[in-house]
Amino acid sequence: MKERLTKTGFITTILGMSIIIFSGAMLWTGKASAESLSGWLALGIMFLRSKDSLIGLGSKDENN
Repeated sequence: MKERLTKTGFITTILGMSIIIFSGAMLWTGKASAESLSGWLALGIMFLRSKDSLIGLGSKDENN
């Protein structure tokens, strides 16, 4: 059984977490408002929930 965070979703997990951390840092420093960062947070959550195959990465023998 493959685990999502280690094999099939590693790159998108890193992208999602970096987007969320960057959005939090921008909110904390006061460079942007919470309303303007809601789109970036939604994008980060989308990357956390997706597989690497959705962005063109993954093994060649994968059927999904």
